[in-house]
Amino acid sequence: MGSKIYCLGEELESAFNKIWTEKIIFHVKQKEMLKRVRDTNDAGSSSELVTKQIRILEQNKDKLVYRQVVNDACLIASAYENLVAGNIIPFIEILKTFLSTRSKMSLFSADEAVLQAIVESLLPLKYRIPELSLVMDGTKLKGFGCFGYSDIFVLKGIGDSNVSLELKYISLVKLIDLIKNYKNKFNANDLENLDKIIEKENEEVLLKRSYSYWSREYGETKQTTIGEVLDNGVNQLKSYMNVISNGKTINYSSSGIFDERVKITKSNPNKLKGFVILVVGFHHVLWRSVEEIISNYSYDNKV
Repeated sequence: MGSKIYCLGEELESAFNKIWTEKIIFHVKQKEMLKRVRDTNDAGSSSELVTKQIRILEQNKDKLVYRQVVNDACLIASAYENLVAGNIIPFIEILKTFLSTRSKMSLFSADEAVLQAIVESLLPLKYRIPELSLVMDGTKLKGFGCFGYSDIFVLKGIGDSNVSLELKYISLVKLIDLIKNYKNKFNANDLENLDKIIEKENEEVLLKRSYSYWSREYGETKQTTIGEVLDNGVNQLKSYMNVISNGKTINYSSSGIFDERVKITKSNPNKLKGFVILVVGFHHVLWRSVEEIISNYSYDNKV
């Protein structure tokens, strides 16, 4: 019996070492691929960084926290690669997993800013531009349609397409406040119960739910439906993508990107894809893609 357990232990150790080695090799290959597209002046420092990272991983391969970090990093890298290839599903799955770890108390304060921060944390720092500044219509005044901000612009790196993400969050506080029995009288348990109901709710039914929001344009609370919020997000994203495809704006009178964080250069035609992500509570995530457009510019992160 003891001999069998010992052999089993050896097999498990061998299997782990194999997986660990494969992850390190995968990590190195990714770094080498990225290194080839960088400026040759950075080659020395990049090589040193890769060497240092491999050394740290080797020194700490027996520590559970390092294994978990490597696993998480590989999932994020894979989801990013799929995203810039036009497949958002792996990214949505990671987002769902992250949201499921949130506490029910967080449902009180969750909003689009919280969702924005979460999505940013699930994308590689070098390949995301949060709140990309745009001049939408130079003929309009500031605050009346002149400027716009694309929630997250994902740079393609070595991928196929740059991606624009539009984020929408449906607050359960605002949803439950429209339910007569709960109006102004609810707690975290009530929000959690509603979250569980919505998690299993049919999409068609969910999209017909009434929803209220504060309109800055009209200075009052407006009532709509979740479906209309999603449709508005799609239309908003389309307009952002059209402006992004114009490249850098020359002045306020022309539409285009007005953001010093982005280096924009004329290039061969490349694809610009877009996705709207709508989250209701913490357990129901919807997404929509919009028709890709062609841009004659390349985009890089200056930071």
